[in-house]
Amino acid sequence: MLSILLFIFAIGAAIASVDTTCGLNVLGSLDSTKVSKFRYALVYIASCMLGGAVTGLAIGLFNFLLKFTPVGLYQNYIIITLFAVFLVLELIHRTGILPSGNFIVPSEWIKHAGYRSAALWGHILGLGFITLQVGVLFHAYILVSLFASPWWLSLLAGITFGFVRGMVFSLPLIRSIVYRMLEKRVHSITLLTAVRQAISKLLIIGSIIWIISY
Repeated sequence: MLSILLFIFAIGAAIASVDTTCGLNVLGSLDSTKVSKFRYALVYIASCMLGGAVTGLAIGLFNFLLKFTPVGLYQNYIIITLFAVFLVLELIHRTGILPSGNFIVPSEWIKHAGYRSAALWGHILGLGFITLQVGVLFHAYILVSLFASPWWLSLLAGITFGFVRGMVFSLPLIRSIVYRMLEKRVHSITLLTAVRQAISKLLIIGSIIWIISY
């Protein structure tokens, strides 16, 4: 069960990362790069996967060590409790209090988007925790990754996170959809943010129900 949730949240967190300033800057760099867009995207995706693997391996190590403690006996209670907290924060729009990176991409990386920028940017975004993460999906992914079994699933989930995060920025179809969603508003927020928030709530609620009924 947790292994399935792990990959659901890894993919969800990667897709949700589009709705960030850093994510939108990546979209801009792919559109403005003077080098081959195909090769730029390949370098970016590969670097994202590498960054995701590093984070996944680090979490996997903590996961492995937790197996030698009694924490695992209460993992479902811990996950449900924190998921409930995530849900409340999402409902009251206070997810900003959760720990998150604040790395600001240098403007030169956007103006002079070359392969070096793609590699650096991809690795940083693949790591996940260095850049801003809106909402709760990334935190849910990290939480589940700490308890999923076996420990090496954390590594695979990290690589998956990096791959999907790289792909969603690199595919022209995705970029065109994102731009259209940014132009439309639902009350005071963009359609992109509204969809992200709705999907986040559904995933958290569904996961709580699944864990309780499992």
